[in-house]
Amino acid sequence: MILNISHIAIAVRDMEAALRFYRDVLGLFVSADWVQELKASVSGEAITGGRDITRRCVWLRWTEAGGDAPGIALDEMMNSDAYDRRADLFDLGIHHMSFWVDDIDAIIDRARDLGFEITKPHTASTADYGEREGGSIRSVFLRDADRNLIQCDMRVA
Repeated sequence: MILNISHIAIAVRDMEAALRFYRDVLGLFVSADWVQELKASVSGEAITGGRDITRRCVWLRWTEAGGDAPGIALDEMMNSDAYDRRADLFDLGIHHMSFWVDDIDAIIDRARDLGFEITKPHTASTADYGEREGGSIRSVFLRDADRNLIQCDMRVA
């Protein structure tokens, strides 16, 4: 039985630009920041694609406590270029991530102040989220520094 999400891993081109979005706009806490060497001969082709990889990995969590709290692991390749295989909205694969937030206006303001793209602020029915009719959810789509689509949702009724 699944208990919770462990983490979502996102490859990024520029760690500092990514941190401006995930830390400074969304308000996540950095719980770890380290560099890792992955040798293809040890890690295996399935993990590294046959490449020797040096990556900077930054873990962010919703709370400073960490532990079993879900997290985001940002990976920046330091010795080779990452392949770009992102999907567009509704294509196969993961096309966006969405987070419940407590202050959507503050997130929109911070995103605007830091120059991130803001798309389609709107209010939807709870039925659109697979829930019973009768409630409302405010929502907005944002693009991070690598143009990944991130949705933020806040219950309003």
